[in-house]
Amino acid sequence: MFTVVIPTYNRARYIRKAISSVLKQTCKDWKLLIMDDASTDKTRQKVERYLFHPNVEYYRLEENSGISKVMNQALSMVETPYLVQLDSDDWLPKKALAVLKKRIRKDKKRKVALFYGNVKIWRVKRGRYVNPFLVKHKQFRTKYQFLKYNHWMVAPRCYRVSALQKVGGWDTSDKYQGRIMEDRRIILRLIERYPVKYINKKLYNRTKHKGQLTDNKMKRKRNHLRKITFRYYLKRWGDKYKAVYGYKNGYLIIRRLKKKKGRRRR
Repeated sequence: MFTVVIPTYNRARYIRKAISSVLKQTCKDWKLLIMDDASTDKTRQKVERYLFHPNVEYYRLEENSGISKVMNQALSMVETPYLVQLDSDDWLPKKALAVLKKRIRKDKKRKVALFYGNVKIWRVKRGRYVNPFLVKHKQFRTKYQFLKYNHWMVAPRCYRVSALQKVGGWDTSDKYQGRIMEDRRIILRLIERYPVKYINKKLYNRTKHKGQLTDNKMKRKRNHLRKITFRYYLKRWGDKYKAVYGYKNGYLIIRRLKKKKGRRRR
């Protein structure tokens, strides 16, 4: 039913925890695809011990390509109906796939393109996982609700593979070639055509560590792409609203959407 895809680049320190969390799933209806984006650390050595498992596959790109190209390559290799993205420094609770499978079975018409749940955030300090707190997500009823969403990105992201294929996968046409904001942008592609479903259970563990720090240059890139993305979808969706922008923690956000007034007839 599931292919768990772990995209990774120089996360040798964390990847074993991610892999082990898949092996420990109570639901055994999975394959694991580890996508190495040309890591220069000891990722390959860390992964080798798991390659004995018949359901574990390791694929290494020849050159660093960025997350969206990695995920598109993975999408071309997946043979199961659902794809679960697991970042290589995160891990799944042992019942995550079982909960997802139970909820998917209720979607008999196969309309839902994305399932997601609640996330526990962990700080990593001196090799220890400390100070966890729970982030509860919500159900997005409209595409505009998600466009304005500016909190922790939803996870786990369990995608219906056929929906990913129909929208063309992850977008790499921007000047950054899909290296940033890939999660928000693929969900925007999906949510304009399909429903998404929130599951009110803890289904993911996410880490925060020094290796993820974003400098001001990267923030500028993200804000540039955010504005382009916001404008693109507002126009694509009928140009009905004008965005009122603001900033939160240095990132551009949509504070609210103002409905545009109709043109006066002459």
